[in-house]
Amino acid sequence: MRKHLKVLVGLVLVLGLVAAACGDDAVETTTTMAPETTTTTAAPTTTAAPTTTAAPTTTAAPAEPLLVWADETRVPVIEAVAAEFEAATGVPVQIELVGFGDIRANMVQQAPLGEGADVFIGAHDWIGELVVNGVVEPIDLGARATEFFNVALEAFSYDGQRYGLPYAIEAIGLYRNTDLVPDAPATFEDLLAVCDALDAEMAEPWQCLALPAGNDAYHHYPFVASAGGYIFAWDGTSYDPTDVGLDSDGAIAGFEFFDGLVADGYIDPAVDYGTMTNLFFNNQAAFMWTGPWALPDVKAAVEAGTLSGYATSPLPDILGNTAVPFVGVQGFMVNAFSEQKALAQTFVLDYIATVDVMTQLYEVGLRAPAHIDAFNAVAADPDVQAFGESASAGNPMPNIPEMASVWDALGTAVQEIYNQTSDAATALTTAAETVRAAIAG
Repeated sequence: MRKHLKVLVGLVLVLGLVAAACGDDAVETTTTMAPETTTTTAAPTTTAAPTTTAAPTTTAAPAEPLLVWADETRVPVIEAVAAEFEAATGVPVQIELVGFGDIRANMVQQAPLGEGADVFIGAHDWIGELVVNGVVEPIDLGARATEFFNVALEAFSYDGQRYGLPYAIEAIGLYRNTDLVPDAPATFEDLLAVCDALDAEMAEPWQCLALPAGNDAYHHYPFVASAGGYIFAWDGTSYDPTDVGLDSDGAIAGFEFFDGLVADGYIDPAVDYGTMTNLFFNNQAAFMWTGPWALPDVKAAVEAGTLSGYATSPLPDILGNTAVPFVGVQGFMVNAFSEQKALAQTFVLDYIATVDVMTQLYEVGLRAPAHIDAFNAVAADPDVQAFGESASAGNPMPNIPEMASVWDALGTAVQEIYNQTSDAATALTTAAETVRAAIAG
């Protein structure tokens, strides 16, 4: 039985709810006895009417609902799937709207208590923490694994097992103002040549290449990885936290290139994420360096007339190498403590993992589908092609718990380059040593 406890409720109330819930578990059986009657006639003999007892009637307990946690964007799609599932199985599906950023912590806290959702959506880089806490159940896709992009399957893999059904892939790409730059630059040298020409023409405020400066490790990972650098070594099935590559030759070479962009004024340390988007939305930047989550606002700016037009493409080559961004994958996961794991797996594999549903999830989230046939179904969209191509060249964000030590360390190295207070080798060596010390400690 799943008891639905509320977060932050006091212990007394919790115990009361448990007792009440247990009382609800019993099957109610009602037995009605007909009264014993005797009928006497005028004849000298008396015949007693037989005693009759009504057969017991049983009211079956309703099927326990399957509980699904999803964010506001995905709820409408899941509601339609839930109706189909209930019609086919007789099992109702209860969908609770939970902020995407709250789902992981709530599952870690509640699942071991017999609470939390049976099925929940989340990001692949949660997997390490969820596995360590015993919260997430492996999902065996079997032969159906061939229906999904390999990068998405790798992202949800941990110690040789897969812990989620991927539905969306995201990675940063390059937005460009098509009025200013009709053709996508294939290399960084091409991009810088465009900027050299435009910088001489455009009036302030102007920033040709707008990146979110500061301590943003995520957006600057291509400068670590494109020339062969890495965070943790990947052996094909899992990450090795004992092999930290932030100070590898490839990472340092990429950061030296990044350092040169700052020193030469091509990217501005004063441009944060909000400034970047405002510049691009108002025809004051030729290029914007971010992911598909910006698409709704970009389209709105075009509709409002502040942005003359846009297109997307993969990031340009860096130092002669295909740019390698971080890849994020979102998926559906099953609670390892659920008492309805078989039903939860059926819901995920048979009702979510369809071309139609995967396509709908793309339409509401604008992330490239992880399902190959769904991707092909929307491939005419040039944004899907651009961000899909970018992700296909990328690396999944490491999903091991040790990644928590990387964000601040790498972010600090990025900030030092923007501040020009450290050279690339020193900044990354310090970052790598910080990560190693955190893992060892």
